[in-house]
Amino acid sequence: MSRKIKIPFMISKWLHFEFWPFWFFYIPMFFYGFYLAIKARAFAYFTPANPAMKFGGAFGMDKMKILSLLDKKYIPQGFVAHSSLSIQDIKELMNKHEIDFPIVGKPNVGERGVGVEKIDSEKDLITFLQNKQENILFQEFIDYPIELGVFYHRFPISKKDGITSIVRKEFLTITGNGKLKFSDLVKANIRASSRLSYLKNKYKTKWDQIVPVGISYKLEPIGNHNRGTKFLDGNDLINEQLVAVFREISEPLDGYYYGRFDMKVNSIEDLYEGKKIKIIELNGTNSEPAHIYDPDFPLLKAYKVIIQHMKLIYDISMENRKLGVKPDSFKNIIRALFKRSFSKEEYKKEGV
Repeated sequence: MSRKIKIPFMISKWLHFEFWPFWFFYIPMFFYGFYLAIKARAFAYFTPANPAMKFGGAFGMDKMKILSLLDKKYIPQGFVAHSSLSIQDIKELMNKHEIDFPIVGKPNVGERGVGVEKIDSEKDLITFLQNKQENILFQEFIDYPIELGVFYHRFPISKKDGITSIVRKEFLTITGNGKLKFSDLVKANIRASSRLSYLKNKYKTKWDQIVPVGISYKLEPIGNHNRGTKFLDGNDLINEQLVAVFREISEPLDGYYYGRFDMKVNSIEDLYEGKKIKIIELNGTNSEPAHIYDPDFPLLKAYKVIIQHMKLIYDISMENRKLGVKPDSFKNIIRALFKRSFSKEEYKKEGV
């Protein structure tokens, strides 16, 4: 009987590009981006794609500001508050906005799921706010069973639009077999390998317990790839009916033309009918067509998809430039990047 050899995570991750560091994966794309910048005669050629977002949504955007442009039926109840507020003040704001635990807390200015947590109680809220000095977006926790990232674009002059990517998210979960401990099941999951200390602390009361047969635990309720969520190619869901749904959703988004809608839906049937949809985040030119991180997606095809999306940014930006939207200056971009890297607290506070 052959025995399956387990490859250590540090080796296995280099065999699957979905685990590569962001900067490493995008090295070949820097050259294409440089070509587009020369062609556009603007270093920040991408910023006119979304005039409603700071730097076109490349970084530093105010999450709540762009969400608030949508019809209220599509967004979770929520508010922005500085982390220095007292627990009582935040609870009063929760009452004012008619939300209760569990809630989700995230930096109102931030990218790639950093600092996002589900908060189940006042005790969790106290822990979450420790060592933070920034504006926090608090949202009601939406418990719809399906989480998607839908990539929609539209052109300001030609009015062409479409959906180019849908990612379905499969949350980090373990299921017991009546033999292995909770800790063993976690350690056996490659997607949990980089977060063992975090998960051990989070599930310390269960860590050494044997998990009964068929009992499952969703280890992470936050649908980010760096939190262990598996991204699956959902492009089979794309059709004209769905494009029409997002055309209607995007109608009030003046100055927004390109990006990914991260959302939860009650069912695929509801998605096509445009109901029971909650958009938890709206991303700009920093968005990725995340379906490429499906474990079975070929690397070269992934690069082809990214090139197509970079070209979309360029084309939309050039149309907006015809309408008088100017790219941000090289000086402003570099200054903001410097502040982002070396003055993080000021950056987060100001939403630079």
